[in-house]
Amino acid sequence: MNSNSSTDQSHKMPLDARTNAYRPDLAAAHLRGLVEAPSYIEGRLARITAAKVPLHKGPDCNTGVVSEIIYGDDVTVYDEAGNWAWVQNNRDGYVGYVSSGCMSPDMGQPTHKVTALSTFAYSAADLKTPLPYKLYMNARLHIVERDGDYMRLQDGRYVHRQHVAELQEVADDFVSVAERYLEVPYLWGGRTCDGIDCSGLVQIAFEFSGLSCPRDSDMQQALPGRALDLGGMEEMQRGDLVFWPGHVAIMVDDAMLLHANARDMAVSVEPFFAAVTRIASRGDGDVMTILRPPALSAGDLAE
Repeated sequence: MNSNSSTDQSHKMPLDARTNAYRPDLAAAHLRGLVEAPSYIEGRLARITAAKVPLHKGPDCNTGVVSEIIYGDDVTVYDEAGNWAWVQNNRDGYVGYVSSGCMSPDMGQPTHKVTALSTFAYSAADLKTPLPYKLYMNARLHIVERDGDYMRLQDGRYVHRQHVAELQEVADDFVSVAERYLEVPYLWGGRTCDGIDCSGLVQIAFEFSGLSCPRDSDMQQALPGRALDLGGMEEMQRGDLVFWPGHVAIMVDDAMLLHANARDMAVSVEPFFAAVTRIASRGDGDVMTILRPPALSAGDLAE
């Protein structure tokens, strides 16, 4: 009898290494029985203390950057060797290597987040303080007290109150968040206003609206929502997500889309049908899916 052959075969399918912490010599303990490794480890929690940190494919600056992790993000550390740590970003599950000096075991429970595209953390409650420390949208902060127009962080730095909000405050329209990144340079793996890629733009906008969102466009294509009939593109509306192989864009209305793209090397707006024609003519494929996310209220899909 081979009635279980398909089940056995599917069980052997490899887990996505982008979001599952395993490698030939080591794996996360919760993957025991799902992947084979000579050693399993529970991992330990840490929090990113740098403004932003590139997440590399391997423990080498010359390996590709797959994403960025920003200040206040929690990670699970599975291994440290030399100047590198093998971690999983607890915000979106992405796995990779970061500099081991960018983390702390304790920064206090986050209470607020950065609402500006970027802001500065000062060593005193004074905007003239030299050498301020840069922070980016969605950075999670532990505020201990207010000092006039400034909010003091647990680490002793100060952020202007106009650039922060409590964690539970979310935007009503994720598209309006994405539009704030217009003309930001394109950067593969980027997730800040210094540079951002197509799926990073979607992810940041969703997160600022209180919605969970995976990192890469193929993962985002599997988000909850309704796939539109590709033959009825005239039905598109603001907030629809358009997917090509390896690329995603956001409709700003029924005719124009917003996306971080390598043609303009920036976040730009262009007519939907012009983008479809241009991308197909370059051999980069046709539209795969147009996804309409659920209603973006704080109570739906919120973290």
